[in-house]
Amino acid sequence: MIKWGDKMNWNGKDAALFQQQKGYIDTAIVPLVPADFGADMIRSAEQHEFIGLLVAFLERQFKGRVLVTPPHAYLPDAELKMEGAKQWAEKLRSSGFTHVFFFTADRVWRDMDKDLEAAVIWIPSVPLGDMEDGVKYSLIENQAKQIVNIIVGKWQENEG
Repeated sequence: MIKWGDKMNWNGKDAALFQQQKGYIDTAIVPLVPADFGADMIRSAEQHEFIGLLVAFLERQFKGRVLVTPPHAYLPDAELKMEGAKQWAEKLRSSGFTHVFFFTADRVWRDMDKDLEAAVIWIPSVPLGDMEDGVKYSLIENQAKQIVNIIVGKWQENEG
């Protein structure tokens, strides 16, 4: 059984453990990140790093209840990027997840909860590149603490 404090990673061993214990894991967190290879490549990479660190912190906070999926990377100028995210949400719900959270630093997704039929949590990205690790993780921790309340609130909304 997954114990409170265990961490779920996206690998074969943890996927097998998830299959055995999926009755306890009702929440999927999907990092939603742009993959831009043009003028906004640096910003795209910074958003990926920021969201990745943030969801890793949240996964440690909610260990045993959430599964962080691989990032859903999309081309910013793609016409069908919304369809891809909808497919993720539908697949996760049909796989038994009661709660689906998309985490992104791209403001284009900011008010897309209803369209995706999932919670979209938009957090403005902070460039972390030149920060010392201690400052970087302190910043992520402060951001994550605010988001913990949002997640718990969403869980409570759906239970009531």
